[in-house]
Amino acid sequence: MRAVNLIPSEQRSGGTVGGRSGGAVFLVLGLLGGLIVLAFLYGSSHHEVKSRRAEAATLSARAAQVQAQAAQLAPYASFMALREQRLHSITQLIGGRFDWSNVMGELSRVLPHDVSLSTMVGTIAGASEASSAKAATAAGSGTVSSATPPGAIPTVTLAGCASSQSVVAQMLVRLRLISGVSSVALQNSTKPGGGGGGSAAGSASSAASSASLGPCATDDPVFSVAVSFEPLPTAATPSIQALTSSSSPNATKGGKHTAAAVSTGGRVR
Repeated sequence: MRAVNLIPSEQRSGGTVGGRSGGAVFLVLGLLGGLIVLAFLYGSSHHEVKSRRAEAATLSARAAQVQAQAAQLAPYASFMALREQRLHSITQLIGGRFDWSNVMGELSRVLPHDVSLSTMVGTIAGASEASSAKAATAAGSGTVSSATPPGAIPTVTLAGCASSQSVVAQMLVRLRLISGVSSVALQNSTKPGGGGGGSAAGSASSAASSASLGPCATDDPVFSVAVSFEPLPTAATPSIQALTSSSSPNATKGGKHTAAAVSTGGRVR
């Protein structure tokens, strides 16, 4: 049996469709595919740009809100800075002050019963010159300065009378029990009538002392004593934390003084 070719004779040597069109079909398909890829890439990039812009706008709004809150809290920050500065100044003042009330309390405990005081003068050596210089410096800098500079020596001068010279000697011993006392110096101890022991300056001051005897008897020895204390500290001892916690109930409970150990307290008349 003989095979028969049913393809028309004009089409037998033409080949495929691509071959007949010269590759134009593949070119068109490639262009279409490229356009589709470019469209996809453009859409993805456009969407990403819009998302980034929205995120940037959100972050800008949040930053503006945080800046507004910081501007509202700025007065509180400056107030806290002022508070810390004032607490530091107060600690410096506390560290350089002298506790006169404590001295008065301990003095009332150590003085014997038979001692009467006519005058009591408290001074701080070197405070007048240094305080004037510090006041001028503080006025220019706007800081707080203490009238009792570090290193100044507090001194208490007592004048009065006692029932006998032995009581005066006992008083000298007890005055050393006051906390912070560095020295006790007897300036004079004489009787107004002229018969009494003491220093060489006693006769010169007996006339002036007898003029202001007060509750003292005419034959009681008249004395004058200078009590010197340790120099004031050169640095502020309390801390800011201790200062801020001083308002607590437990902070008001103080310890016993050294002079409280004396069994027989004294009276200042």
